[in-house]
Amino acid sequence: TKDELRGSSGLGNNDVTMLIHIAADHNSVTVVSFPRDLMIPVPSCPRAAGGSYPAESSAMLNSTLARGDLPCVVLTIEKLTGVEIPFAAKITLDGVIAMSDAVGGVQVCVATPINDNMVIPGIHLPAGEATLGGAEALSFLRTRHGLVGGSDLARISNQQLFMSALARKVTSGGVLSNPLELYSLANAAVKNVTLSDTLTNPTALVEIALALKNVGLSNMVFVQYPAVTDPANVNRVVPQS
Repeated sequence: TKDELRGSSGLGNNDVTMLIHIAADHNSVTVVSFPRDLMIPVPSCPRAAGGSYPAESSAMLNSTLARGDLPCVVLTIEKLTGVEIPFAAKITLDGVIAMSDAVGGVQVCVATPINDNMVIPGIHLPAGEATLGGAEALSFLRTRHGLVGGSDLARISNQQLFMSALARKVTSGGVLSNPLELYSLANAAVKNVTLSDTLTNPTALVEIALALKNVGLSNMVFVQYPAVTDPANVNRVVPQS
């Protein structure tokens, strides 16, 4: 049921929303990123204390976590895509950093220099490869003004780059064969990830892990949900028809 997707009662904005789809044959994975400024209909969402939040004809996607926590994000993405989402999880940006630090940092390669003093701490990266961890990794995920175009849509590319690099590092032999790094990664995940009730069953986690076991990184694709400028507000986007 939708109530089973309830996460914690903490409030905040879901500034990064991703939908992961594992192919039926378990040979490929698609990760879809949704713009935080996407204006879409939001369905009625359950309140943790009982009752429900009313539906809205148009609201920013990143407001759904504060509206009704993890279940509301799930219900909204289901309404937008028409895809049933049986499992959900929530992790803070700090949690992503904890996981990257647990594997000794994440190596990324940027095409153009990034210079942004609007994030804390400021980030200054030359074009090329860099290993990110700690506060610098957090600024890399948050930077917008340091990117060409300076929009949230540009920031999505950075987030996808970082997540794919983290996946590459985790699946490398160096991490999976190192008990200390593996334990540190698991510990960071347990402390920072809130799972839907449908994922608290160890069997479900094992089944997902087995489904992903043979999917190589070359068969993992990151895409962005198609959107165009909102005619009513140039600082927002709407689904591309």
